[in-house]
Amino acid sequence: MICRSEMAWFFSKTFDAFDLGQVDYWKCPACGFAASRSHLEMSDERWARLNNDFHAQTHYTEDNPYNRNQRYFNQALMLSLMRKQGLIQPDDWLDWGCGVGAVSRLLQHYFDVRLGTYDKYFTPEVNALAPTDLRPRGHGLVLNTAVFEHVRDRATLDEIESYVSPHGAFAIHTLVPENVPQNPDWMYLLPVHCAFHTNRSMQLLMDQWGYRCSVYNEHAKLWVLFHDDPAVIEPKVQALNKAMGWSYLHYKAGFMDYWK
Repeated sequence: MICRSEMAWFFSKTFDAFDLGQVDYWKCPACGFAASRSHLEMSDERWARLNNDFHAQTHYTEDNPYNRNQRYFNQALMLSLMRKQGLIQPDDWLDWGCGVGAVSRLLQHYFDVRLGTYDKYFTPEVNALAPTDLRPRGHGLVLNTAVFEHVRDRATLDEIESYVSPHGAFAIHTLVPENVPQNPDWMYLLPVHCAFHTNRSMQLLMDQWGYRCSVYNEHAKLWVLFHDDPAVIEPKVQALNKAMGWSYLHYKAGFMDYWK
């Protein structure tokens, strides 16, 4: 999916829920990207049913272990601060795969920033966009949170990225370690997670898509990738960090490999 190298069997895990049974995970020896072959080979109907069944139990429950309201608020805060600093264009923001639109609702209510929302499976509660409203290379920010680990094909990754404008920013929330652990008990192996990126695979995606530098914030658990010259981006990051009084944004030319 990332570097077109041959993948090999990595390990298996047995799930007792959602009629999954044994799931086989494969790994790329070149870039470290790992994926569930079992999920990737599911029919679209079974994949949709699995996601619906899982999220019906977890998405709307306030006290469930996957609820991430604190992260959503930190993401809204981070994006609003970066907008004020001139790191992100102020208009035409898109949250692709937004769920019910939690980040958009927080941005609008607390920071007076509009984030358009789009999801193929959920009905957003705020700033919903129709498919015809999505403009290729037309959005100053494209955000996706908890999406990359659900993507089963490269075409979908490329579609999400295709909406970022030439000088826009691409914000990604997923878990990116140095290496995917060969451990069936790894906490990220949820029943609906099928794709697992590494620092190397994310750097390759940046190269393939033409991004030159990036930042990461550990509280928002969000990366933001930039097309613009690092010489333009880095001083703005430094200015925001100086104003905050600490390394609020971790910056790197290339992919900010924060989690080693």
